[in-house]
Amino acid sequence: MKFRAGVHLVLFQLLLLSCLHAQDSTCFFYHGYPYGTEANYNPLSLIMNGSFDILQIENRNNKLFSLCIANGARNVFDNITHPSSRIAQYGAHHFWTTEVFPTSIKLQNTQYWPNYKLHLIGGGMSYIGIAEWYRLHGFSYPKTMSFATMVIYHYLNETVENNDYVGPTVDPIADLLIFDPAGILLFSIDGVPEFFSKTLNAADWSNQPLISFPEKTLVNNGQIFSFKIPLPFVGDKWKLLYLTGVEGVLGLSYRYNETDWLSVGGGLVARDLVEVENTTGVRTQTTSLIYTGGIYYDRNNSLLASLVLGGARGYIAKTNIYPGLFDLGPLPLGVVFLLQKNYTVLFGICTSFSPLGLAYAFR
Repeated sequence: MKFRAGVHLVLFQLLLLSCLHAQDSTCFFYHGYPYGTEANYNPLSLIMNGSFDILQIENRNNKLFSLCIANGARNVFDNITHPSSRIAQYGAHHFWTTEVFPTSIKLQNTQYWPNYKLHLIGGGMSYIGIAEWYRLHGFSYPKTMSFATMVIYHYLNETVENNDYVGPTVDPIADLLIFDPAGILLFSIDGVPEFFSKTLNAADWSNQPLISFPEKTLVNNGQIFSFKIPLPFVGDKWKLLYLTGVEGVLGLSYRYNETDWLSVGGGLVARDLVEVENTTGVRTQTTSLIYTGGIYYDRNNSLLASLVLGGARGYIAKTNIYPGLFDLGPLPLGVVFLLQKNYTVLFGICTSFSPLGLAYAFR
């Protein structure tokens, strides 16, 4: 009971912080550009890409209407309201050294890695970015609105990941009770958003999610964060590229005019979820990995187009063309081409007016 009361106190303090934090006019992660990934960026697109991110994994069912949302929500709630007993069953030392602190680089012991990159850093960036979206669209209390959006997004993320599983798991405890609140707190510190935005050139380069017919599957979804990190001795034209989501891609970015960058990189992407064997009865998962690589074109850090070879769900190739790459007048259309491993070609169209586009598979 004391632990639950402490959790409620932390959530209340975060909500209070979101209400009292100064609402300045600086833009770090959302500038209102009418092109690229920023044209698609809004609270609903964040929820669609972030909450359903796990459905990129090949051995997860990506049929939207087959998800066990009610069961997942119940099981997540049961675990986060009994954190002490779940951690004790899992083993406190094992929990802190695999879920929280980076003490090993063995794949089966690196559950902490997505917690840092997606929940702490990515979650903090999203909290500020969506607050900026609310502010630029005239909403009152943008930080409070962003906080509410993040609660929905993060809880639904854990719900979808849990899906039909019933039983103890410590993953939502680490995510919802430690890293997600820590991300909001970290990026509420003056200077932190500026460092990630201005020095590391961090941005949200998420995909354009589509519902594909006739299977009614969710495809091309996924949250991706990009970083262009300064390099010594080469000036401002070259930077080190790092992309992270279910993938980890390293490469180089080249600025060939005042606003436009061309980037290329390669790395690894998660393919399947793999159960980690343990004797505690608490569910633990890691991922298997495959190679991936791509070419990326952005303007003012808003991604306009990408070509990715190899990737999540076994795609052979994937092309995203975002609104604004071509002048279509007032029509903010994005286009997606997917070549799947069975050589099915999937063509999709999306718009910045909707967080979910439509696609059809040609066999």
